[in-house]
Formats: sequence, C-alpha cells, structure tokens
Amino acid sequence: MAVLAGARSRADQLAARVRRLGLRESVAIERETFRRILKSTIAATLSWLAAEAIDSPRPALAALAAIIVLQITVRASLARSIQLTVAVTLGLGGSVALGHLLGVSWWSIGLVVLLGLIAGELLRLGALSGQVAISAMLALSLGSGYGIERTIDTAIGALIGVLVNVAISPASYVAEAGRTLRAIGEDLGVLLQEMGNGLPKDPDEDVLRRWLARARDLSADSRAAIAVVKQGEESLQFNPRGRLELDELSRFAEARRALDHAITQTRGIARSLLDLPRPLSAVHLDEALLALGMMISEAGEAVSAFGRLLQDSDSTADRELLDRVSERASSLAASAVQALGHAGFDEPGEPPSEQTAISSARASAGRLLVSVFVDVERLVREVDITSGEHRAAILGASSASG
Repeated sequence: MAVLAGARSRADQLAARVRRLGLRESVAIERETFRRILKSTIAATLSWLAAEAIDSPRPALAALAAIIVLQITVRASLARSIQLTVAVTLGLGGSVALGHLLGVSWWSIGLVVLLGLIAGELLRLGALSGQVAISAMLALSLGSGYGIERTIDTAIGALIGVLVNVAISPASYVAEAGRTLRAIGEDLGVLLQEMGNGLPKDPDEDVLRRWLARARDLSADSRAAIAVVKQGEESLQFNPRGRLELDELSRFAEARRALDHAITQTRGIARSLLDLPRPLSAVHLDEALLALGMMISEAGEAVSAFGRLLQDSDSTADRELLDRVSERASSLAASAVQALGHAGFDEPGEPPSEQTAISSARASAGRLLVSVFVDVERLVREVDITSGEHRAAILGASSASG
C-alpha cells in the first residue's frame, strides 16, 4: 500500500507539472544538455582528425576518449581526463610487465584483469577504474604496440575534450539549479492551493494521505536540490564565465533553504489535517476551515510566485504578488483568528451527552487547526520578499524592503 501511495503521489505531482508547463516543454531536451551533446560531437571529430594527423592506426580511440571526458563540468572534465590517462597508462605498464613474465593465456588474462580492477579501485579512479583492466587486457592480447597507441590516442582525446569544454561555452549548472528550484516552488505551490481549495470541502482520508505523501516527496526533491546547487558550484570552477554567476548561485542556495523550510511547514500542515477528527462536518468548523483554506491557498500562490521569480526576476505580476503577500496574509490571518476563536466552544442545541463528545472533538480539532494556522504563517514568512529572512534569494528583493 505504501508503494502504491508513493506512486500515486508522484503521478499527481507529474500531472500537475505537465498541466503547468505543457507536454512539449516537459519532454524537450534542455539547452545545456543539447550544448553538451554538440560539444561532445565537436571534440570527438577534432580528436579523430588530430589522431589521423599523427598517423594513428586507430583514431577512434582518441574520439572515444574525448566523448568520455566531455560529459560533465570543466573541473570534472579535467579530473576525468587525468583519471582516464592514468588508467590507460597504468594498464599498459602492467600488461608489459606481466606479459614478459606470464605470456598470453586464459589465466594470465584473468590475472591481469583482476589486478587491473584492484588497482583502479585502490587509486580511486571512480567510473574509470575499469579502464586499467581493459587497457591491460587489450595490450596483453594485442601486443604492446597497441597499448602505446591507445595511450597516445587517449591523451590526445582527453586533452581536446577538456579544451573544447573550456573554449566553447563551458557547461554551467547554475541555470539547472534555478530550473530545479523553480519546479520545486511551483509544485509546492500547486499542492498548497489544492489543499487550500479542498479543505472546506471536507476531504476524505485518502485525499489527506495523498497530500501528505506529496509533501514528503517534495522533501526528497529538496534534498536532491542540494546536489544540484553543489553541482552548480563545481561547474563554475575553471570556468571563464564563473565569476558572473557566483551571485546567482548564492541566491539559489538561499532559495533552496527557503523552500526547504516551506516544505517542512507544508508537511506539518498535511499531518495536522490528517489527524483531524472525521468527518469534519461533525464538529461544525466550517467557518474555520474556510478561513484556513483561504490562507493556505494564498500561501500556495506566494510560493509559486517565489519559484517563478528565481528564474524570471522581471515578472512584474509575481513580484507585485509577493510585495503585498505580508499585508494579504495578515488580513486573512485576522479572519482565521476570529473563526478559530469559536472552535473550542460547545455547539448550542445539542443534547448534553452528545454535546460533551462534540465539544471534545471540536476542542481537539481546534488545537490542530491552530497548529495549521501557525505553520501557514511561518510558511508565508519564508517567501516574503519584503521582510522575510530569505529575501536575498530574489534579485532586487532587498531593495524592495527598504
């Protein structure tokens, strides 16, 4: 059941995202990804030509090295080029040494592969650790001449791959961090608006559990966003345009903290709603549910606007919405306080025996709704760009507060 609930939660989240962006945008290749594909093609072609220029009998090896290297950031490309060259060179050296001693047979090949794999792991070559064994095996079986050619071609391809990555629009994952955070903000906003609109309609337990599951999924997305932001930091190292994007990356790091806090508040709201006595109509809290629903919906609109502003700081409508979110939230909070003030009283006209049970349920519901009220207020402050703690996440928000 838990697996099914999780799958439904993800399906709901994906459906909301497709409705918001449209199918075409949901399945399109990102510009940065397409740029990386194009650069890999260019690097492979140049490496092939360079290998042919030195009369390499296997220029494909140079092209292969370029493709292996040029799949990530400049820093990681440089690290991977070194790892690949070391792995191939070590494999060649090992095969030459063992080949003279052991000759070529099934058991010597097995021993070379075993030692190569162990060496790759000990040297912490990561995904390229297997290249030590591969190079050693091929050099042992095809001759040391092949091993020397492979080493030279690998060095050529690795060098060209790094140079192409540096020279042609170095990859930057800062924009990807912004897209990731915007998606989280908009997904969270959609969820909050669904919760706010659905609360006065007395949602059943299944709906409430799906809300909670989606909030938990967003917590996982927020944790994943940490890796994206760190990847953005890495992409700026050894990147000529890196300094221009440092401020933007700092904003995204602040935005991730704001959204993480907002998700925590949303989980608290969903948990409190799930714990309310059922059915809600039995405790006669229609006024309070309506007021809190409006507060939650307003918070959802604010969170969505916050997410959009991370990428589009010129969005006048979103900025105006967040500029007045504090005032609007205060007005809705005042109405909610008045409605919640009646949550703990007996319902007039009920028989004494029923009145006691209803009063107890209403008091319990009242405490939970007060908890929801507090969480919503905290949530709104996370995305308040006029006086909130995370207003530095939005470009120009600090000046708006002055």
